[in-house]
Amino acid sequence: MLTRQHGYRPPTVFEIVAAMLRHRRYLRKGYPTAKSQPALQASLLSDDPFISYSGMSGTPLGLASHMPVLPRSHRAWFLISPTWSIENISSVKTIRTYAVLHRLRNPRHTLIFLSNTQAEADLLNQSGEAAVLHNKTSTTSEHIFRPLEDVPVEFDAIYNAQLAPWKRHDLSLGIERCAFVFYRDSSGSSTTESERARINRHRELAPGHVFINEFDSTGKPVRLASAQVNMHLNRAAVGICLSEMEGPMFASTEYLLAGLPVVTTPNQGGRDLYLDDDYSLTVPPDPRSIAEAVLALKARRIPRAYIRSQTLKRVERDRGRFIDLVNEIFLESGSSRRIAMPWPFRYPVMEWLPPHIAIDRSLSGTVDAFITA
Repeated sequence: MLTRQHGYRPPTVFEIVAAMLRHRRYLRKGYPTAKSQPALQASLLSDDPFISYSGMSGTPLGLASHMPVLPRSHRAWFLISPTWSIENISSVKTIRTYAVLHRLRNPRHTLIFLSNTQAEADLLNQSGEAAVLHNKTSTTSEHIFRPLEDVPVEFDAIYNAQLAPWKRHDLSLGIERCAFVFYRDSSGSSTTESERARINRHRELAPGHVFINEFDSTGKPVRLASAQVNMHLNRAAVGICLSEMEGPMFASTEYLLAGLPVVTTPNQGGRDLYLDDDYSLTVPPDPRSIAEAVLALKARRIPRAYIRSQTLKRVERDRGRFIDLVNEIFLESGSSRRIAMPWPFRYPVMEWLPPHIAIDRSLSGTVDAFITA
């Protein structure tokens, strides 16, 4: 079986009993869901066989947590990608528990976890779950994020991140000229007041810092289109990544595809996968170290085409593994269908959707992930 190749083992009787006892209230009420979750990352890759790709945003099993309503006779493959770091025993134990419960209720469902780091994949494999390394930022479009020769460099560095405390913007205060592209996500980790306070602090302590986005009439940052983000990335010499823990961080890969070298702090979540000593520096989380690293990389004048080409080699390797996995599912299902490189999916593979829309699309067989049907 496909899952056996990637670390799956059937649960022991002890695991089954423990899972049922731990979550018996859910078994009485129905499968655990997160109906209050405002958005779910999900796409349907195939209707026959049923293959979905979703993020673990607010639910332990992504789209699978929302969809116990598929007929029990219906085979289904759920590819599930963490949206935050799960590189710890506690998270993996919780995921294993929910996965055991899910398969008890849906024995023809196959769950495969697409981990953003090898350590995550190893932990899931050791727990008995099928997992492979696939960093979701490999879906970043190289057609949108690219070097622009006609855009002059105005800033030492740029940071593309929501204005939330865990993004640690204050670590950039030692950089003389720094730009910020920002947004607000649906988790409520920032407010108009906290965002304004952060901007005012930087204007006071670092007059050379520029916050690019405008605010709408409700006080919410106006999110820029991807092509606009790329243009602003090209205005900077270096991209910076300052959080201690998160998911894989799309901005890191966007910097690299735009040809920017990267300064990062030690972190957990997967943003390091495409970084290389040739064009990145990992430094302690203090403003002086970060500012010095930015100037050091800027002084090296690394050709943007080189950074981009080296990154694309790594990205395409990940994309190829993903396509191989989907083709293995087609083969196991008895389908004659196959897909191949170049990358056939639109960006991003997973769209942020209200859960009920993601469910309705999937149940109706609306395949939404391919550039062409």
